[in-house]
Amino acid sequence: VSTLRHALWLAAKDLRQEWRAPHALTLTIMTGVLIVVVLALGLGPTGAAHAGGAGAILWTAFLFAGALCFEKTMSAEREDDALSALLLAPIDRSAVFFGKFLSNLVLVIALVLVVTPVGVVLLRLDVSGVWAEFSAVAALSVIGFSAAGTLFAGLLGGSRRGSGVLALALLALSLPLVLVSTHLIYRIVARAPASGPGVPVLVAFDAVFLV
Repeated sequence: VSTLRHALWLAAKDLRQEWRAPHALTLTIMTGVLIVVVLALGLGPTGAAHAGGAGAILWTAFLFAGALCFEKTMSAEREDDALSALLLAPIDRSAVFFGKFLSNLVLVIALVLVVTPVGVVLLRLDVSGVWAEFSAVAALSVIGFSAAGTLFAGLLGGSRRGSGVLALALLALSLPLVLVSTHLIYRIVARAPASGPGVPVLVAFDAVFLV
């Protein structure tokens, strides 16, 4: 109970800071939208919709904008060595991870809520009648992505050199999540029958990084 309370307190602290000066969220959303717009206009609706290209475009935006979000939120703790002081506090270290995870999760959800409709419109995705399945896949993907991003941002955020490596490390680590999620999005939009492991892989990915 105390761990959960401390985690919620840390997440609330991060979100209050972001609410007062939403630099990370604004930059993250703008980056995600620009990536979707550039790729959608470059490939065109036909090329984007082929073989799950729409899902790949959305994930490209989420990966790079999300990595930027994780780096920005962790850099706030890096200033004046605040992270070291936080680790010395009389709280469980898992509370520090889950606190950062919850705040990152909220920011990534905000990113997804803005970027996904832009992608749906520009890529001409027909998600009518399949919003529930589409949202379920997105939710499972966002949880695992936020957990992995928080973990690696914490590992690499101790030095200023780590910020440039985060996007590459997160891209390699999230490859199973991206492949499965893209396949599921394509199958849902195409109204194709279920095939492959799909959702269990997303659940396993989430469980591994949360635990």
